[in-house]
Amino acid sequence: MRKIIMFFSGIMILLLSVAALYFSGALFDANNDRYIDAFVFQPNNLSSDRIGHPVPIDQLSDKFVREKLIKKFITEYFYVNPDVENIALRTRSDSVMAAMSGPIVFKDWKKNVAKEINTLSDKKCMRTATVVDEIIKKGDYWEVHYELKTWGKSNDMNLTPQVENGIIYLKIVFEKGVRDKRAGSKFDVQKYLNSGGDPAAIFKFRVDEVRR
Repeated sequence: MRKIIMFFSGIMILLLSVAALYFSGALFDANNDRYIDAFVFQPNNLSSDRIGHPVPIDQLSDKFVREKLIKKFITEYFYVNPDVENIALRTRSDSVMAAMSGPIVFKDWKKNVAKEINTLSDKKCMRTATVVDEIIKKGDYWEVHYELKTWGKSNDMNLTPQVENGIIYLKIVFEKGVRDKRAGSKFDVQKYLNSGGDPAAIFKFRVDEVRR
């Protein structure tokens, strides 16, 4: 009787050992069978600022495209990052600011506003620029109300930004569509976008005069 019990006990131990080896192997295989799912998080509660499906430009109104580009220009014109390399890139002749500006506007911006941005950046300040009201056509100019928020210190979560409101008048050239030339040379839009270029630079949009 004792031998029978030992025999069945040995078989049970063997079966348990085989099961343990099987589950160990399965866990090892599962570790090599990993995969990553990509998720897109909702960046804003407002529907106008949510990520959506790409829409062909011919399905968008002239007003929608024009106002998006004006808002982008205002952002590029004023914003400050606490990084000196940022303003160095923005003042280059192939920057999005250069693409959206006429030669005189870009030259004046580099001479005045860009110097102010560089000074604030050196001090590790940050500034955001937002269009806060309806963009209205007045004569040859578009009247844009904007708000600037400037944080004078970095790494201070309790710091209240300095708020400045202003009005800027823009004289623009706009045609809804994608440009085929830039700076007098043929412009390969697909190549530009694939290399990480800012989409705002591909449109037929130019600011020829700025009044503040």
